[in-house]
Amino acid sequence: MTETLAHPTGPFDPTSVAEPSARQVLQAGSLAALRAAGVGLLLLGAVVLLAWATGDRTSAAADAVRAAGQLWLLAHGVTLDVPDGRFGLTPLGLSAVALVLLMRAGARAAEHCLVQTARGAACVAVAVAVPYALLATAVAALSATGAVRAGLLQALLGGLVLGLLGAAAGAVRARVVDLHLPGRICLLARAVGVASGVLVAGGALLVGVSLALHLGPAAQLAGAGTPGPVGGAALLLAGLSLAPNAALWGASWLAGPGFAVGVATGVGPFGYELGPVPALPLLAALPGSGVPSPYGLLALLVPLAAGVLAGRMVLRDKRRVDGDSAPSLARSVHRVVAVGPVCGLLWLVLAWLAGGPVGGARLMQVGPAPGSVGLAIAALVSCGVLAAVLLERRRS
Repeated sequence: MTETLAHPTGPFDPTSVAEPSARQVLQAGSLAALRAAGVGLLLLGAVVLLAWATGDRTSAAADAVRAAGQLWLLAHGVTLDVPDGRFGLTPLGLSAVALVLLMRAGARAAEHCLVQTARGAACVAVAVAVPYALLATAVAALSATGAVRAGLLQALLGGLVLGLLGAAAGAVRARVVDLHLPGRICLLARAVGVASGVLVAGGALLVGVSLALHLGPAAQLAGAGTPGPVGGAALLLAGLSLAPNAALWGASWLAGPGFAVGVATGVGPFGYELGPVPALPLLAALPGSGVPSPYGLLALLVPLAAGVLAGRMVLRDKRRVDGDSAPSLARSVHRVVAVGPVCGLLWLVLAWLAGGPVGGARLMQVGPAPGSVGLAIAALVSCGVLAAVLLERRRS
């Protein structure tokens, strides 16, 4: 007895695959969100409890657990109300860890539900983000003390935004979902990514070189109070968690506006006004004085170079796709004109994320000024991409 199997003759159509049920998506998303939040809290809790156990134990273990929850909330952009002020400097290194955990959560939920479409990926992202945001709200309520507390609404929104971003990225990447974005949008995103990557790399290099030149003061700050091996490791982790912030501060310096470390202060290539700063080893990289104006002008070459690289990439890719080896000047400018403004908008957001209040009184303003940084980078990157157009015209 023989049987024949009918094989499909046409191409595979993802829309023909049955979408998972709402209950299945909700269950998978809730479990993935619980795992992501649990792992993040456990990692921070282990570090904080270890530092507490090897310290002088002036507080109870429950206070150390609450402190871990408060650190976890800071990573989600939540501002803490502290005595005589507010603490809202987001440690972007911890935010990156939370984002990676959420990407894994979104990927795991999408694979469990066999997501095939952009709609399915969006449903998975919501199914992960909503429970995650509710968990963040619960952490804010449970970690509150008489002296330190977080706003419940801000915890809800912070968990929701980070949850949506991470879970959506993880779901799309894991299931290779085609979002059907126009080629122009994809090329623009790549160009902005190239320019921003150059700026971040330049900022990180600037901070690294400055920290190496001030290694002695940094070591003295790290050794103050004899923290011991565990305390030293905790200080190192704190520095690493703020390293992305420092790289963004460095990029803001290269763009011209610089950054503030307190009210009425400024550290930039064209101005320097700095008072007492917190005794953190990473802040030992701050310069002791300003730089001469000619050297400050050299800093602007980095965002200009970022624009040139982004512009050349756009022109090269458009020439390959369109087959137009000698486009007109107006056509070339039209291809790259959006890179600078979009890059400026992105850096406005990044500068806002990289700063925040660190207590009360003078330290209510710490970090780059988002508007100034966004405008400066938009202008400089736009000049760079226009220079790339002129260079391309000269070559052709």
